[in-house]
Amino acid sequence: MKICANCFNDKEIKNYIISASKGDKKICDCCKEQSEVIELEELLDFFDEFISVFKKDEINGIPLIELVQNDWNFFSSTNCANTIINEVVNLIQNDENIDGDTKVSYNDEIQNCVNYWDELKETLKHKRRFILNSNDLEDLEWDSLLSDTITCDSSTIFYRARIHTDKEKIFTKNDLLAPPKEICKGGRANPEGIPYLYLCKDMETTLYETRSAYTDEVSVGLFKLNDGERLSFADFTENNYYSIFGENITDCIKRKLLKRHISEDLSKPMRRFDSKLEYIPTQFICEFIRFYSDPDGIQFNSSIHRNGINVVVFNKDKLDCTDIKELTITGVNIKHN
Repeated sequence: MKICANCFNDKEIKNYIISASKGDKKICDCCKEQSEVIELEELLDFFDEFISVFKKDEINGIPLIELVQNDWNFFSSTNCANTIINEVVNLIQNDENIDGDTKVSYNDEIQNCVNYWDELKETLKHKRRFILNSNDLEDLEWDSLLSDTITCDSSTIFYRARIHTDKEKIFTKNDLLAPPKEICKGGRANPEGIPYLYLCKDMETTLYETRSAYTDEVSVGLFKLNDGERLSFADFTENNYYSIFGENITDCIKRKLLKRHISEDLSKPMRRFDSKLEYIPTQFICEFIRFYSDPDGIQFNSSIHRNGINVVVFNKDKLDCTDIKELTITGVNIKHN
């Protein structure tokens, strides 16, 4: 069976097919387009390893093709996913007789790694907080799975907003910095008394994050890196690109699913009636990341503003507030279910 790069969304496998085809253009047996093609058998070792990370799960599972597309957007269409996966399982004859319609879940090794986050949250909130058995996390290799970072350079602008509660007060640049340690309250990333700098990557998101309302007057600080500085972030956004091709498949899946699981708690807004205990697990994970990989901060999706990205900077001295914009909120868009 001949397949082409157009059958896939994954960048790495598209590049591999184009390179391996050596310009050989024929009609693809899957998508029926004329393009650079290779024989599906050339990818059997990869697919054999990939399918081995799933197990049959008739109770809680979802069809293999649906799970692959939902989590990885691996194929360019559902039709290509059906055609290629079903041909693959016929060729490799896997032990569990899994095909594209079989209800599956990830194997125990992957699920144990990812689901430990829920167990850890319960321990930190209600059982044991300051002295943990780090062997559990090391055995699960969280230190490695959470160690990759992205980097921002001096061209990046960050934003931080404060609402004017006193109409007579004008905020200075110092007012928009992280609070002094003596009055620093605990947040979703920082423990009480340890100040971090909470920023956003665009102005609109920071207005949403401060819960700005109609007619509010707001000061928005623009933050830039000091000369010669760069910032590295542990990335918990879904914008981070993962390819399972050419990598250790099990580790790649663990990394993506674990970060997604933790990101849900990082992004969750604090409600008025929520306990401060809800922040302890995410405070812990920030400390864990700082200890093992020493990035300058983390970034994660805003749950309040679609496509917005929040940033927490551990080393606040790397940035400075260079300008302040005074705004008045003239409209608010509220939606309900």
